[in-house]
Order: sequence, then structure tokens, then C-alpha cells
Amino acid sequence: MSLRSIFIRVLSALAALACLLFAAGLGLSSTAQSPIERLISPGKLSNAHAKFEAECSTCHVSFNKGAQTAKCLDCHDETAADIRAKRGFHGRSPKADGADCKSCHTEHEGRGADIVKLDRKAFNHTFTDFPLQGAHQKVQCADCHREGGKLSTAATNCFGCHEADDPHLGRLGTDCASCHAASGWADISFDHATTRFPLIGAHARQECAACHVNQAWKTLTSGCVSCHAKDDIHKGGLGKDCASCHTAQGWKVLGFDHTKTGFPLVGRHGQIDCQACHKGSVTAPLPSTCNGCHARDDVHKGGNGTKCADCHTPASWASARFDHSKTRFPLVGKHASTKCETCHTKPIATWKPPRGCLGCHNKDDKHKGLLGPNCQNCHVETSWARVRFDHARDAKFALRGKHGTATCAACHLVPVTAKSPPINCIGCHKADDPHKGQLGDGCGRCHGETSWKESVKFDHGLTDFPLLGKHAGADCKDCHSTPAFLDARVECSSCHAKEDKHRGRLGPNCATCHNPADWRRWKFDHNVQTSYPLTGQHKEQACESCHRERVRNELKLSTRCISCHIADDKHGGSFGSSCERCHTTEGFWAVSVGK
Repeated sequence: MSLRSIFIRVLSALAALACLLFAAGLGLSSTAQSPIERLISPGKLSNAHAKFEAECSTCHVSFNKGAQTAKCLDCHDETAADIRAKRGFHGRSPKADGADCKSCHTEHEGRGADIVKLDRKAFNHTFTDFPLQGAHQKVQCADCHREGGKLSTAATNCFGCHEADDPHLGRLGTDCASCHAASGWADISFDHATTRFPLIGAHARQECAACHVNQAWKTLTSGCVSCHAKDDIHKGGLGKDCASCHTAQGWKVLGFDHTKTGFPLVGRHGQIDCQACHKGSVTAPLPSTCNGCHARDDVHKGGNGTKCADCHTPASWASARFDHSKTRFPLVGKHASTKCETCHTKPIATWKPPRGCLGCHNKDDKHKGLLGPNCQNCHVETSWARVRFDHARDAKFALRGKHGTATCAACHLVPVTAKSPPINCIGCHKADDPHKGQLGDGCGRCHGETSWKESVKFDHGLTDFPLLGKHAGADCKDCHSTPAFLDARVECSSCHAKEDKHRGRLGPNCATCHNPADWRRWKFDHNVQTSYPLTGQHKEQACESCHRERVRNELKLSTRCISCHIADDKHGGSFGSSCERCHTTEGFWAVSVGK
């Protein structure tokens, strides 16, 4: 700090103290300027405030430095209004917000002092009502702020600066920003959609002058013909509503909605030129039926009627799409890949093919009508050779063994529609029955279907004579010597009478003693099957020792000892016939007396 400045501050403090004492003594008002205040002024005011130099109270309040800013704003009312409205530099700059005016604008530094102290290079234009954007950032301050004028009075609208540059000569008003951008005068951003004619398709790529000739902005009409009358190849013949057919994408791009005519353009119709159908005037009525245009293309010569769309499609005349499933004869299997003319040999309008198989396949019927006309009961549409008839399910007669390899005609001697073959064996095999019907018609109980002669499966265990031992390996004819199987007897002697060494004396039921596995093995249990158990020496004796031929009925021998041992009685009968009272079966010499 300079010596002069220190001196001035000391004098100011002393003057303030003197004024305070003087005013207190004289009772002067604190707002009145004293001679002392005028004498101790720190310096000359700038040229802008020079006229207030004699009146300190214009800017100062005695002994109240805080009131100085309010004094400034009382005079600078425009700045005060900006601060209140938060506009302009003083209303927007964060540095000016709440700051005293003297913090930036100092006075009493002489007449030629710059109290504004504006650094043009460092000034931030963002805190003004006109932030610099686009091309404005590159211009000099003097280009907008004219010499001698207030900085704040510079124009903030385009026209204020660019009136001389306006190529429209004011015809479009002064709001240049509605079309032009700050990035460059040539950058156009006008939203044509806000007008009655939004720019779409090829219109969006045109220069403004292409339509607005000679600056005609508001006098243009939105009709196509107003601009494209010379492009109308119809010479006005279709009216002025070009948009009903053409689109803004391009003059050659047609957008006519043919669906609104009742005849939508699909398939090949959508690919051909309009003139292909509309030979004359487009508005002249045309037929809407296929035959109306394609009569000469009809290879059927009208034989199938005029409803071409029932079979043909707009995609291709050669591709037929008739839905045969909607008829009473859906096409499945081989029928689906067969050509129409294979079955439809005559015009459809007057003749329809038969729906029965034999109507078309009579010559293919190998059965010659034997199995009736319903071929589908056995054959399938995918292949004539494939048979799907389930004989077990559909005829209640499963084909097994030889039946499975037999031809249909082997059993079906007459058409099935007239008579069905019998399902019992004897119905077909009566001539093959060696039993001549003596065993009934249940051949399946014995014979199998694999072979009539070999596959015999009769279960003898279900009869009164199960086959055991040697019987199981014997041939049927060994016992059944005649076809009368049911007349065969079940007694052993009926077959083995010649082999009976007992000559029938032991009865016909040989199985009581003998084993079927081996005739020589017998199993008679004397202890169980008779009332005379064999004990002692009796167990060692052969049957014929007791059962002699001289005994007439060997099964009813006497059980008394004397009946067999009378010759051995040394007592001569003196002790009676009850030998067992003394003797035992262990031996005749064994005596049991006294035991």
C-alpha cells in the first residue's frame, strides 16, 4: 500500500470521528453533508459521476457503508430491475449475486478512471441474456456491441443483427431462429410439419427454392398438380388427386390402395403395370372375375366352369391350390400327389369321379370283386400293396400259422358281401377230418394251426386218463386204434390183457400194483392195501408162494396160518388151527409159549 493511500485512510477515519462528535454536539442529522466530509473526499469522481461530486449524500449515507449499494441501485434502476428479475449480467452472474457494487466498481480514482473494469477477453457471456452458441462464439465483441453504445443494449434477436443478410427481404418475418440455426446461417432447421404440408419422401430432399420460387412462401397451394402438372402423364384424365395413386417417395412409386376398389391386388396382380388391365381409362369398369380377363388362358376350355379361383392362385396360374378336403373325398396318400386329370377325366362342371375305390381301381382288383367294393377295409392310400386289414380285430378270426400264409381266396370262396367263411375248423376242414366228425368240430383242442398233422397239442391231462410214464411217449393210435377216440376205455386191461400174467385173476386195474413207467416195476403195498400185513418171514416170500394158481380167487386168500401151513403141522391138528398162539412169523420153529 502506498504512503498516499495510508494517509488518505487515516484522514478519513479522523474526519469521520470529528463529524460524529460535531454532529452530536450540534444536534445535526446524520444524513446531512458536513463541510468536513467535503473537505476529506478521497479523490475525484469519474466522468460518469462527476456531477455528483458536490453532493456526497447522493451515493453515501454518513457513517453507514452498508447503505451504499442501495444508493447505487436507486440511480441505476435498470440494473436493479435486472437483479430482481434474475436477468442480464447482474441478475445472472454468481459473482454479482448479493455483492456490493463498489466491490467491482470503485470511484474517487479520477475523472478518466474506468469504473466498469470490463475484461472483454475473460468475460463469460453465459451469464447474460444471450449466451454465445454456434457461430456466435467466433465473432468479435464489436461485431454486436457497437462503439459508443451500452453493452446491454445490443440486440438479442437475429433480425437485429442480420437484417441486411435476410434473403427473404422480411417476407418471413423477423424470427430467423424458426428456420436458421446458430451453428451457421446456411443450417436450416425449419419444421415443415408445423405447416399444412409436412415434407415426406422425396419432398424432404428438395431445396426450399425448388417449391418456393421467387420467395413465394405463403401463396403456395398444397395440391400435387400445382407443382407437378407438367409431370402428369394422364394429362388430367384422372383428376387432380395424384396422391390417390402416387406417393411422396417418388413419382414412379405407386401407393394406390386397390383394396378399396373391391379387387385387392395379390400375387402376380400386384406386380404388373396398371395398363395391363386398365387398357383405356383407369376409371372405366373392369370385370372382377378370373374368367373375365383370363378366358383365353383357360386350358379347360370352360369345362371346369368359371370359378378359376377354386383351384388356381393369383401367385401363379400354373399352381393349383384346390382344397380337396372340403369335398367328400379328401386327398391323402398317393391320391394327394396324383394329377387332377388322372381322376377328373371329364369336365368337372358336368361329371364328378366316383368316390368308391372300385370306381377307379376296378382293373387293379386282384380279388375280382370277391371281397366286395370297400377296398379301404384292407388297403391304404399310401400304397396299394400295403394291407391294413386286421383279421383278428375286423373279422374276429386271427390268422396264425398256416392261416397267416394262406391266400384270401383259399377261405373266401364267395364275395364277403354275400357270405362270410365259417370261423370254426370243421367249417373249412371237414374233408380233412380223419375222425369223420366223431370228435366234434373242436379241432383246435388237439391240432395246431402250424401243421394239421404235426402240431397236435391235445392235453391228455384234462381227461380221465393222464398220460404218465410209458403212456406219455406212446402214439395216439397205440391206444386209439380206431378214430373213435372218445370210446377208448381207461382200464389197463383194455390195452394190456395179453400181457396180464395173472390171467385177469387180479382184476382189470393193473395200476394198483404196476408202475406206468415200467411194467416190471410194481408198487403193491400189502401192509396198506390188504388186511394182512406181511411181517417176519412173510416179507421175504414171493407172491406166488401164497397166491397159487390152484387158488381160484387169489385176492381172497385165508389169513389163517393152517390154510397155508397144514402140511407143516407136526401136531397133526391136535392143537387146533390157531398156530399163531405158539408160533410167530419170524420162523416156524420160533415158539412164543410162555413169553
